[in-house]
Amino acid sequence: MRRFSSARKDYLHVMSALWDFFTSKTGAFFIGVGAIVIGMYQFYISKPILEYEAEHTNIISAADVSDLKVTVKEKEYKDMYLTTLTLLNTGSQALDGGDVSKIGHDPIRIIVPEDARLVAYNINNKQTSPAVSAKLVPYEGDIVIDFDYLNPDNQIAVTLLHEKESDNFEIVGSAVNVNSISKAWSPVQKREMIIGVLSICFALYIFTNILVRKS
Repeated sequence: MRRFSSARKDYLHVMSALWDFFTSKTGAFFIGVGAIVIGMYQFYISKPILEYEAEHTNIISAADVSDLKVTVKEKEYKDMYLTTLTLLNTGSQALDGGDVSKIGHDPIRIIVPEDARLVAYNINNKQTSPAVSAKLVPYEGDIVIDFDYLNPDNQIAVTLLHEKESDNFEIVGSAVNVNSISKAWSPVQKREMIIGVLSICFALYIFTNILVRKS
């Protein structure tokens, strides 16, 4: 009975401490910030969110002493780079290809830097989701990504071969409920963002408390 009574007291003490915290200015501050973050997350995640990732690889370089040769369309190249762009639907709704802005307006497309000297490109079927049917259409120096549906968590990967090194490949365009396509953040960038937001919130809280005490 004593153990039960002690455990009950500890439980009541913890609950009382939690209640005091959440009813304090500190608790109210964190609840408010949390509500804003959750609201923003629910608003954006309820529609298609298009992001893209970019990976760059140097296949062969003329600066290296090697017997390797790269032949593309019966032509040999001394320098060759490979860039893989991956378009992802990170939202909760499927994106219909018919809802994408048409060619001549703002289609979903790959911007090809002129200095990259593009040699060839194709859909990377190994990294593209099996449920996706997609093709590439050249358009005024860019490459339009034409697809039927892009369901949540599905992706389309495009492989590009080019002579010169370039990090300026990007995917742009618009569709219904999609105003822009952003480059996906790396795990390091996400961690830095979280730390930064928490640091700002903590600094604002301290600053607010100082102002309240002075007043």
